[in-house]
Amino acid sequence: MKKCNKCNIKFNTTETICPLCQNKLEKESIDKVFPTNVRLKTNAIILKCLLFISLAISIIAGAIELYISNNLYYCLFIIGGLFTNYVFLYFILKNKENVLNFFGKCGVVLILLSLIWYIATKNTIITNFIIPSICIFELLFNLITFIVLKRNYVVNYFNLIVLNVLLLIVPLILILLNCTTFNLLSYICFILDIIVLIGLIIFYFDDIKTELNKIFNI
Repeated sequence: MKKCNKCNIKFNTTETICPLCQNKLEKESIDKVFPTNVRLKTNAIILKCLLFISLAISIIAGAIELYISNNLYYCLFIIGGLFTNYVFLYFILKNKENVLNFFGKCGVVLILLSLIWYIATKNTIITNFIIPSICIFELLFNLITFIVLKRNYVVNYFNLIVLNVLLLIVPLILILLNCTTFNLLSYICFILDIIVLIGLIIFYFDDIKTELNKIFNI
């Protein structure tokens, strides 16, 4: 339907001029009966990000192991862990209100479980590959989320930024404690952490300063 604002009459026509007063007809906007479900749309984007990151890490891990040992034994553990994590999150995100906060807490839980697993088994696969992979996974997920949300991510989810900075220090601590025998993924994790922090400080220094003032009541 089109409407003439001068005559205040609606016309079901393809013409662009009012037949009564020759005024320009305006196309009438149609309101949606059912609003878009923003939460479901956001969850769909997050799941796509998770799938992309999982596949990327699997390919990188496979390439590194093939280069070093010419087999894919350890890589299968990483792929299995990423696949399990993706399926786990897929079902939870369907009914979760605050997805980003949940995901940040999920990363902490996974790393804590991995550390408990390492303490119980002393298996260096956990410290060499699994924990650094979880940290890189968290970093890439939050980096993609940051690219999508931009300043809103810094302002509304500053606690997640702090949490991820702390998570990404874990692989470095494991190296210092001599809990690893293969440090490449841990170093990659630490370098990515530094690069992201530098980018945040350069481009969003004022927002970060404001959020810190809120936290510490300065």
